[in-house]
Amino acid sequence: MGNVQSFRFRDYKIRSDSLSEATYAATCVSGDEADCDAQSGEEVETDKVERWIAEHVRDTGHQRYRRTMADYVTAEPGAWR
Repeated sequence: MGNVQSFRFRDYKIRSDSLSEATYAATCVSGDEADCDAQSGEEVETDKVERWIAEHVRDTGHQRYRRTMADYVTAEPGAWR
């Protein structure tokens, strides 16, 4: 599935790249004066990131995180308009 975007009178189909895997990561944003900023590193399995968060909570008591997902996409040109 993909979205159709237009640029300079041409449509492009934006699709997930089937040759790559999405990655997940977390950053600790807890802290009194400033964010802790500890990071999980990128993983292809969400379970590993969630385990890192649980261990960080256990070790620090920090309870607020920024979780991200990144993937690769392709832009496939369509017809000119």
